[in-house]
Amino acid sequence: MTSYRVLLADDEPLARELLFDLLSQDPEVEVVAQCGDGASALRVLREARPDIAFLDVEMPEGGGLEVAKSLKPTEMPALVFVTAYGHYATDAFEVEALDYVVKPFSDERLFAALARAKKRIRHQKLGDLARQIATLSAPLNTPMQEASRAPFPTSPKATAPSSRGFLERIPVGTRGRQRFIATEDILWIESDDYLARIHIQGSSRLVRLSLTWFEQHLDPRRFVRTHRKAIVNLSAVTALETRFKGKKVLELSDGSHIPISRSRRRAVEEALLPASR
Repeated sequence: MTSYRVLLADDEPLARELLFDLLSQDPEVEVVAQCGDGASALRVLREARPDIAFLDVEMPEGGGLEVAKSLKPTEMPALVFVTAYGHYATDAFEVEALDYVVKPFSDERLFAALARAKKRIRHQKLGDLARQIATLSAPLNTPMQEASRAPFPTSPKATAPSSRGFLERIPVGTRGRQRFIATEDILWIESDDYLARIHIQGSSRLVRLSLTWFEQHLDPRRFVRTHRKAIVNLSAVTALETRFKGKKVLELSDGSHIPISRSRRRAVEEALLPASR
C-alpha cells in the first residue's frame, strides 16, 4: 500500500487534534510530526522530508507562508494551508500552495485537499521514476528508438509552427477526430498537474504537454508567463489590477483573474507596455 508521510503544523492543539483524527481515517496517511510553531515545522520539513504538509498561516516563530518561503524547491512538499484567514489565499498561491482550506471546514473539504495532494505526489513519483528509467536506458537507445517515443504533440507534424518557429495552432482531441486551436484564440493556459489546460472563449481543453513546453514554443511577444502555473495571451488582457498589499492581477476578456508572482512582475509589466502604447 502506498504511504504518504504528512506533517501537521498549527499552534492550536485542538486544531491539530482535529486534523490528526481526520487524516488518520485514511490508511495511506502516516502523520510523521505535529508542530505548534513555524520554526519546528521548518526543521521537520528539512529533516524528515514529508510528502505533504498541512500548515496554518499564523503561528509563533514564523507562519506557514514564512515556512514555505524558507524552503528550497527540492525541500518543498505538497503544501495545503489550513487557516481561519481567507485573505492570505493569494500569498499562498505565490508560494506554490496546492490548496487553501478555510476554517471551519467540512470533512469532505479536507479530504478533497488531501486527495489533490496525494495525486500530486503520485505524479511526481511517476515522473521521477520515468526520468530514472530514461537515464538508465539512454545508452541503449538508437536515434530511431528515440524518435519513436516523441510525446504528442512535439513532433513537427503534430504541431503547426509559424515561419518564425513559433506555434500557430495546437491539435487537441483523440486520434479519431482532432480539432485545432489557433494560438491567437488562446486566452490563457494553466498547469493541471502533469497536463496543461488551454482556455479559449467559453471552453477549455486538456493536452498532454507541460507549461514549460508551451513557454518554449509560443511567441514571447504574444504570450507571457505570469507565475509557475499560468501563461497568458497578452491580447486577452483587459486590465492590470493592484490589490491588497500591492498584489498584481491580470483581468482577461473572459472575466478570469490571473495573479502575477513577484518574481515575474517586471517581465509581465514590460511585456504589456508595447500593447498599451
